[in-house]
Amino acid sequence: MRCDGQGSEMYRRSKVNFASTRYCRRFFSPLLLLLITVAHAYSQTATFSGRVTDTNTGLGMPDVAVVALGNQTGTRIALTNTNGDYTIEMGTNTNIKVRAYRTNFSFNPVFVGFTSIGGPLTGSHPLNFQGTALPFAILIFAQAPILLTEDSSLHALALDSVFLTRDPFPVVNTNYFGSEKHTRIKLLLVDLDLFNGETVSIISVQGIDNSAIAHDLPVEDLRMVPGTPWLTQLTVRVPEGMTTPNVLTITVTVRGLTSNAATVRLQ
Repeated sequence: MRCDGQGSEMYRRSKVNFASTRYCRRFFSPLLLLLITVAHAYSQTATFSGRVTDTNTGLGMPDVAVVALGNQTGTRIALTNTNGDYTIEMGTNTNIKVRAYRTNFSFNPVFVGFTSIGGPLTGSHPLNFQGTALPFAILIFAQAPILLTEDSSLHALALDSVFLTRDPFPVVNTNYFGSEKHTRIKLLLVDLDLFNGETVSIISVQGIDNSAIAHDLPVEDLRMVPGTPWLTQLTVRVPEGMTTPNVLTITVTVRGLTSNAATVRLQ
């Protein structure tokens, strides 16, 4: 992936649209490598573009994560450039929701939904956001977290927390050190923050298997991905007694707000 101006077309096609070239610096983490998968060329495309500005100053806000969630192709993210501008291309979807996120800010509109009846959404859709800095965390503005997916897919962005390998995951990993062998999975999310005094106990993760049986995935850790303050990694344990092979449709709930669903394969 190029880091100069001539590489901008690849950025426009990437899962995370790094609108400013200064973000071409460290993709050593496999978590970030998963986020920059080059997308397939779309035959039917909906493009969302606009500017994110500060309500108080009117100036463009850099480094805001604008997230689009499609009902068929999953999530895509664009980071605003120094002028606050962004562009996101989405593939074939009949429903797309777009929202902006930055820690300790609220945005207007909160989110915008686009729906098409009788065919996929296409064309260009201008969409601007205004951000207001919050002096402290205000739960009334809280939104559901966004569970990130692989490009053009409803398959979750997930890694084994120890070996950083992708799915399918075993229920028990005999290569783990120590006596505890149950597989741990890292999930990637946008807008999953803990406020003062909160712990991971307020987060629940549920997976529905192929037989429509619900399983709780115990939450063990939540932290920011280094260098990407808009991105968090959530570590969960694969539930015991799972029949394999299987597919879990996973959702993450915090403060009563539930994320979009994404799938993880078990073997």
